[in-house]
Amino acid sequence: MNTISIIGYGKMAKAIACGLNGKFRLEIIGRDKDKIEKFIKENNLLNTTSLNIQSTIDIKDKIIILAIKPYALEYFKYENQSKVVFNIMAGVSIAKLKNVLNSQSYCRVMPNIASLVGSGVSVIYSDNIETRQLAQDIFNVLGSSIFVDKEEHINSAGAISGSGPAYLGLVAEALVDAGVREGLSFELSTQLVNGLFDGFAKLLKVKIPNEIRYDTTSPGGTTIEGILELENSATRAAFINAVSAAHKKAKTLS
Repeated sequence: MNTISIIGYGKMAKAIACGLNGKFRLEIIGRDKDKIEKFIKENNLLNTTSLNIQSTIDIKDKIIILAIKPYALEYFKYENQSKVVFNIMAGVSIAKLKNVLNSQSYCRVMPNIASLVGSGVSVIYSDNIETRQLAQDIFNVLGSSIFVDKEEHINSAGAISGSGPAYLGLVAEALVDAGVREGLSFELSTQLVNGLFDGFAKLLKVKIPNEIRYDTTSPGGTTIEGILELENSATRAAFINAVSAAHKKAKTLS
């Protein structure tokens, strides 16, 4: 069983650590020993050790997952050469990473928060065949993996799959509120929205989006009235612009 060293203990580190829990030995690395120990305890992490460091991390022959914010990358110094670095930081290129730490190979990965429940989508770029296989072995445990053949596609893909759960969270909130406005209880409205998202995810595996829309929209019916309101509010343009804005922001971090 490989040991995977996760640098960081934020929300994405939690999603990854919980997803890998019991399937790999884990090492959690950070500055604050108390926060690391709390992180391990609260998430019931098995076969997990901690490494409390102040400034310098010995990465010799380690499998590293960099799960920190981009601005925190240079908070640490990295000694020796790691086996592989999986960089999940938005916008941080492999070229920039090479200037900060030494590794036998580098890999860009953009997972999402659904990794916490084993349903994540991880977008991966590496030009090394062995690293690609290791990436698949690790990140498929968190859900599924999609490989891109150009590093710049990581930022584009991340603006959809990485940021997407936040966008859909807004949609879910709005639908719950809509149900409450129409007289449903918060609990019932939430139950309906949860069932809606679950069923829609399954439909997407067998139908393309516009087929689902056509199948749901009857001539002169209720759904087309709702769609008209969404179109009048430029809903599709809002989502396209949100993805574009996230992509532009990622490019400023590289």
